[in-house]
Amino acid sequence: MKSRLSALKFVRNNKKQVWVMIVALSMTFMTMYVINFLFLTTKESFKALFLEQPKKVAYVELSPETMGVDSASYSSEEELYQGIDEARNSIMDKLKVHEGISDVIYTQCLYANYQGIVGGVGYDFPLLEESRIPDFLEHMGALLTEGRMPEGPGEILADKKVLQNKKMKIGGYFNESSYGKVFKVVGALDSDVLTCVGTPRGYTNSGWYMVILCNEENADMSAVLKDVGIETTEYDTIYDSVDWAKMYKELVTDQIDAALLAILIVVIIFLAISILVAYVSFMRSRVNEYCLYTSIGFARKDIYGMMMKEIGIIFGLSIVIGAAVTIVIMVLLGHFMLDSLGLVYHYFYPEHLLRILTAFLAIVGFLQIPVIVTINNIKTIDMIEE
Repeated sequence: MKSRLSALKFVRNNKKQVWVMIVALSMTFMTMYVINFLFLTTKESFKALFLEQPKKVAYVELSPETMGVDSASYSSEEELYQGIDEARNSIMDKLKVHEGISDVIYTQCLYANYQGIVGGVGYDFPLLEESRIPDFLEHMGALLTEGRMPEGPGEILADKKVLQNKKMKIGGYFNESSYGKVFKVVGALDSDVLTCVGTPRGYTNSGWYMVILCNEENADMSAVLKDVGIETTEYDTIYDSVDWAKMYKELVTDQIDAALLAILIVVIIFLAISILVAYVSFMRSRVNEYCLYTSIGFARKDIYGMMMKEIGIIFGLSIVIGAAVTIVIMVLLGHFMLDSLGLVYHYFYPEHLLRILTAFLAIVGFLQIPVIVTINNIKTIDMIEE
């Protein structure tokens, strides 16, 4: 007998129960994807600092021992410091002529902080003489879009995203909570790598470093220093592409991916249990219906096909509605929150969308258990009263 069992009849005749499930599944889809969206916004925003900026500039401070300075051989601190300066200048001269290094400057640096949706990252930027700043900006690929160039001590240029992120404005003070009213923001930069730079003012800083302007091929400072005869040790401070890439993987990518996976697993477990309970309740209320279909000649596979079409309609509508709501939520979050925080974001993450769809498919698979049990226990009409 050709099956004419319609899944739409159940949907039309049980609108309240069906729409409760559709709304629950839609909101679950939306919640999972929006959480992914917000977490991954942090990953996207931090890429510039962790992966791109270190390809252009590295910060190095070597210990006296690494530079070949024997502290015991100097009779006074003044002579020791002079010896350290001479050793450092010698290393800097070697680095300046190394292929892929455009300049090396030993200078004070400041600390900037960039906050994501989850977590934040701090990084250093140089305080230079006014005459050196244009070359630094050109090397970093940064353009002055608002304000003016520094013309005196304690004046800062900051990437516009950093200013938005920290709620700082031109004319205000840079990181006032940390440095007080010392460094004034005089200009905003447009840069792919969140460039900041400024001029020194006294000795307010976050440390002194050799600021090494490099290209991507020579961004591994341990290897570059080895080329000029310097073997680095654990006592040296090196912030370069290798160090930042490792931190990005360990502190950002691995932790965010682990958190997203944990959230997905917890949500899917609770969702699977809820959907199972709800759908089992639907099937129990339709036992007589299934028995009637069997008694008038429909095969169990026809009833199974109808039940799977019903599940398909419920899950299909849920995904479509959930996706539509998700797009609206993301656009609103992007416009009203993320843009104002100077964060980088994308709407479409295929890998995570596939992960959510796979989770929904797994729930459909999980529902096969009660469906098959119900199919196998269907009785004919003459056995209904038993």
